[in-house]
Amino acid sequence: MPGSPTPSAAGGRIRLVPDGLTDRGMVLLLDGAEQSHVDPEHPDFLLHDYALRIAAALETLHPQGPGAVLHLGAGALTLPRWIDHRWPSAAQTAVDLEPELMGFVLEHLPMARPPRRLVGDAAEVLVEDGLLSGETFDVVVADLFNSAQAPAALTAPPFLASLLRTAREGTVMMNLGDDPPMEFARGLVASAAHQLRGRWDHLVLSAPADVLAAEAEGNLVLVAAPGPEPIPEVAIDALWARGPHPGEVLTGEDLHMWSRG
Repeated sequence: MPGSPTPSAAGGRIRLVPDGLTDRGMVLLLDGAEQSHVDPEHPDFLLHDYALRIAAALETLHPQGPGAVLHLGAGALTLPRWIDHRWPSAAQTAVDLEPELMGFVLEHLPMARPPRRLVGDAAEVLVEDGLLSGETFDVVVADLFNSAQAPAALTAPPFLASLLRTAREGTVMMNLGDDPPMEFARGLVASAAHQLRGRWDHLVLSAPADVLAAEAEGNLVLVAAPGPEPIPEVAIDALWARGPHPGEVLTGEDLHMWSRG
């Protein structure tokens, strides 16, 4: 088993350990904290609620598959594996701050078609003269927001603007972790709406019902469509139907009211 640790750039340890739940599932630990779950033999299996909600949004809003996908925050490359399994022709790029992380993961859990790998700060790679300056993608997945502990540069308006600009006329998908009363998530949703010039029908928030009700901690998935067209109502209905359940999907004025608490 690939459980032996290796040094990380932060001076901690990176480890892959069996998940204790499935036959081949692995958990990625960084400095002892769980980062992500992956089943390399079954890349179509997603354990965590937020990953299932991102997958639902991808299949609903990009039924033919995205041409190019940018992942900010790599983890165990769980979503890149899922996308590669679902749409092998998708061109993927993954960015992570830890210089040894992706190499370690791929050494122990290889991919037939690994993404292009870049090491850098997500807040810096999209700016002018950054590693990805001028590049655009059909989908940008940002798995960076760990409640109010997220670095200020990753929650500031310029970074949100760069995410939307980089997504062409596609979609940005953000995994937001928070706990009651969800002040961090509410503020980030409102900031995203401001970047979209108040077009609340270009945003959709999907999460477990008790998380949206601020009764439990958990993850929320915010999807933003920076192009000229709002997210279609039929897509909102399809997202709700896809779940996971019990869950809720908010958009438009309902999402606006939620952001205000």
